[in-house]
This record gives sequence, C-alpha cells and structure tokens, in this order.
Amino acid sequence: MAKSNKYLKMIRPWDVIIVLALMLASFIPYVVFARQQAKAQAADQVLTAVVTHDGKEVYHIQLTGHHGVSKFRFKNGNEYNEVVATNEQIEISDADCPDQLCVKKGKIERAGQTIVCLPHKLLVEIKSSKAANTGAGGMVTE
Repeated sequence: MAKSNKYLKMIRPWDVIIVLALMLASFIPYVVFARQQAKAQAADQVLTAVVTHDGKEVYHIQLTGHHGVSKFRFKNGNEYNEVVATNEQIEISDADCPDQLCVKKGKIERAGQTIVCLPHKLLVEIKSSKAANTGAGGMVTE
C-alpha cells in the first residue's frame, strides 16, 4: 500500500492535464484529413438510385443535383411499391407488402445505402459514379 502512495505523490495535477491534452491533440490530424477527404469525394461523385426487381433494373434516377419530387410506381401483378425521390433522397413511400419494413426504412441519401422489400423482391440502392469509401461498411460499385 505504501508503494502505491509513493507513485501517486509523483504525479502532479499538471501531468494529468498535459497527458489529456496530448491525447486530444492526437486526433486533430484525423479530423482535418477526414473533412478534406469527404469534401473531395462529395465534389467528384455523382449518386444514382437504381431500382431492381428480381435482379433486373426497372428504374434509375440521378440523385445528385435532383430537385423537386419524382415518383415511380412499380407494379408486379397485384403487388406495388411507390418509390419517391425528393431532392437528393429516395424512399419507398407506400407498398402493399405485409411487413412494411421497406416503408419504415425511410429516406436514404448516401452511396451504398439500400432499401429492400423482400416479399416483392425489390431493391433500391444508391450507387456512386466512382468507388469511394463511404464509411457505411458496404461495397460501392461504379
């Protein structure tokens, strides 16, 4: 017990403050470079939303620079999904599937994000014009 008190007496308040300040300062380069990289990627890439049914493309729309509202209604027999692009976001606003998970997903806007309607075999995904690390953990295709 006496040994631990000896070491605690060696640590001064300013030592703790200096160590914490250095630890915080070590993250500055990460923040600076992450911001620069995000700005460069956002300026270069063009995002496109692609709607596929059972692996076949049925609709696509460019989201980068899109203004207003664009609607697409996918019908397959008695099944339907209403896909709505609002400005630079896209969502499935209405569907007649029993679980409504695709509607509950909400709007997506970044490369690599997807909305899936499993009962109707419908997939809405955002693709980038260039491969980029989106931070979403998914693969982005050109």
